[in-house]
Amino acid sequence: MSQPTNLVSLRISEEDILLLDQRVGMDGARNRSDVIRLAIQQFLNGQPALPDMDSVRIPLGRSDKQRLGQLYELQGVTPEQAAQEGIKLYIDRAIEHEQKTNILEEALDRARASTMKREEYHP
Repeated sequence: MSQPTNLVSLRISEEDILLLDQRVGMDGARNRSDVIRLAIQQFLNGQPALPDMDSVRIPLGRSDKQRLGQLYELQGVTPEQAAQEGIKLYIDRAIEHEQKTNILEEALDRARASTMKREEYHP
């Protein structure tokens, strides 16, 4: 049994109407109202749990969506959990890369400083 609904008037541009119409028939949406309801639900459900948090929306291709579904089925890992883990790994790798670069630059500076300077190369 569906919940009672309220009629809400909304003004949107012709461009947005065209985008709405393109989504009709996708994700179970039978008409513009269904598309708008789905969009509102996705927006509200995607909001962060705490005020200082933020959220990210990531479009997924068919292959990634299928693999995430398999991962969930096998291990119970949600797409959100996988994305959070991926972001943490990305940050760790970026920091590690920066640290390695700094170590190499410091080693090069030390090597240059310890090299004897020859007069014929310096005026």
